[in-house]
Amino acid sequence: MNRRKLRKLVDEVARDLDLPPDATHRDASRRVCELMSERLGRPVDVRFAAITNAVCLTGATALLENGTYLVICADSPSWYHRLHVLLHEFAHVLLAHQPVALSRSEGMRKLAPHLLPRMAQIIAGRTTLTEDEEREAENLADHLLERLTEHRVWADTAATEEPAHVRRVAESLEGRSRWVRRGDL
Repeated sequence: MNRRKLRKLVDEVARDLDLPPDATHRDASRRVCELMSERLGRPVDVRFAAITNAVCLTGATALLENGTYLVICADSPSWYHRLHVLLHEFAHVLLAHQPVALSRSEGMRKLAPHLLPRMAQIIAGRTTLTEDEEREAENLADHLLERLTEHRVWADTAATEEPAHVRRVAESLEGRSRWVRRGDL
């Protein structure tokens, strides 16, 4: 995607998210999921899970047989990190990348939380996304996160005198947000 198209898409999504000045990273994550559902015209079910034994996997999106999209996101203590993962998964939608399709039996596994890490491995193993598509989604997610975090002091982050880009790095490393249990979006 060229720079002009990228900038236009980032502007459009930032406008559509329409986050209030007192938004938290959790609020932004919730709004990303709502917007994802609006764009897809289908329900989106987000599950937070401890993703283990999956090299470099922090999230995945699958289309279930019933038409619902399932997004599995790393159960990070940092809502800033969760927001980035959700933006990456949303970027795949925005870029019209094809999600994995899961059968009814695989989709039923989402109802058993103790199986979520295994489901994440199934999704990761069956993904049809190319390396280029993953890079493209990550690039878009990075630009979206940058746009959302510039010129903003988040309500769930202590105000500092540091530049915004330094705050973003510190937030991602420190995990300042409180721990939230799986599925607590």
